[in-house]
Amino acid sequence: MQVMAGFSRYLPRYAGFTIIESVLVILVIGILSAFVMSRMFGGSAFDDVVLRDQIVSLSRTAQQSALGRTGVSLTVTPNGSGDQVSVAVIDGGGTIESVNVSMDSLSLSGDINETDSCGITNGAQAISSATPMTVFYDSLGNAGTSGVTGNTGAVTSAVRICINNDPSVSVCISPSGFAHIGDCDV
Repeated sequence: MQVMAGFSRYLPRYAGFTIIESVLVILVIGILSAFVMSRMFGGSAFDDVVLRDQIVSLSRTAQQSALGRTGVSLTVTPNGSGDQVSVAVIDGGGTIESVNVSMDSLSLSGDINETDSCGITNGAQAISSATPMTVFYDSLGNAGTSGVTGNTGAVTSAVRICINNDPSVSVCISPSGFAHIGDCDV
């Protein structure tokens, strides 16, 4: 027994890591990995998804704002240098809501009454600062008229906004005014 008692005095009383030490190591690794991942992918990796989601969100805002009144529209307008796009809901009294989104290396095109996939048929008109896409909503929230400047008309099947000609990040607005992500498969 004395040998055992003498042996234990040479071992440290607590061996291993505490829970606090383990949690701190995991936290530091998480912070470093988040920093490294943001440097690897850059901020523009998700610009197309952010733009798509903002167009869908603001088109739904425009549809709801149009109920019971007229003159409500959704406008998608890239700036002159092509590094940002403005998405705005406008009525007779001015801007209801707007957002500016970075669009580095994104291409925008659109058309009305075209239901093919953006991956198969590109948008008929480029959306630019000179030719913005505008969707007008009637008092029932329906997409009444729409189009890119110079190519407008009544919405009978769909309004299509192609982002990078990729169906997974493109937007379709039905004649009833409802916006959704993806192809306009009417």
